[in-house]
Amino acid sequence: MTPPNRAEQLAQSIDLAVSAVNGARVGQYRNPTPCTDFTVRDLVNHVARMLLLTTGAGSRTEWDPGLLTADPVPVLAGHPEPDWAAVVSKTAEPAADAWSGTAPWKGEASLVGPPMPAAVLGEILIAEFTVHAWDTAVATGQPLTVPVPLAAVTLETFTREAPRMRGFGLLADEVPQDAGAPAFDRALALTGRDPRWIRPAA
Repeated sequence: MTPPNRAEQLAQSIDLAVSAVNGARVGQYRNPTPCTDFTVRDLVNHVARMLLLTTGAGSRTEWDPGLLTADPVPVLAGHPEPDWAAVVSKTAEPAADAWSGTAPWKGEASLVGPPMPAAVLGEILIAEFTVHAWDTAVATGQPLTVPVPLAAVTLETFTREAPRMRGFGLLADEVPQDAGAPAFDRALALTGRDPRWIRPAA
């Protein structure tokens, strides 16, 4: 089988995150997550925000700066929380479509900051959606299987980007891991997450 290209991997990572959101019960929205500042509800809102920003970045369209602080984000506003997962699902396809083919991966693109090479930004999005799928899954007791190629690109991306992101205060300190740990565990550790994180008992 031909290995997936980056556009396919982004769509795959979005699917992982959306599937985890769909598997989270509303009664779990107040659960803590490996992201110490986020509950599950916050993560669902964040995934929705990321999908909107991903669509804008891929299509090179302007976005409303208010999107960064909106709670909930506009696409969720007005919907009761039991409907949020369905809204997130509808937002996923435009995000993946905006990066389909080769053209969106050329030149420069911007998510919320200065423009950067689109291919680099796309890989960051792959890694972010994959990690947030894990965040949501472990916080709500769902199984999650990250395909080997997706784990590899997530590790590769955070190996390259984590020091810079940590310098901006976007990531916590790296969690020590054995060099022989699975690729995805090492990727999580680079983001400051403990791959063995377990949701605290209620």
